Amino acid sequence: MEVRQLVCHHCNVPGRIRRHGQARSGIQRYLCVLCKKTFQVSYIYQGHETNIAKQIKSLLAEGQSREQISRSLGVSLKNIDRHIYMLESEAI
Repeated sequence: MEVRQLVCHHCNVPGRIRRHGQARSGIQRYLCVLCKKTFQVSYIYQGHETNIAKQIKSLLAEGQSREQISRSLGVSLKNIDRHIYMLESEAI
């Protein structure tokens, strides 16, 4: 059986992770001992996934509208707008 070492989603440091209870949905939460932030390995709501910004950026590059991106990813329009704002502020 393969044992995977968890990596912090915020500081990307492996091995300094410990279990930190469960979310209301029943999914295991983890705490990074170094940066003191919590995260889950998987989320029910796709807006919290780590690669959602990359997906939004690629769909915008393909010419899809905000509404189309929202429907295809299953994320609220408000969340899409927030990610677009963050992407535009990084470009400046």
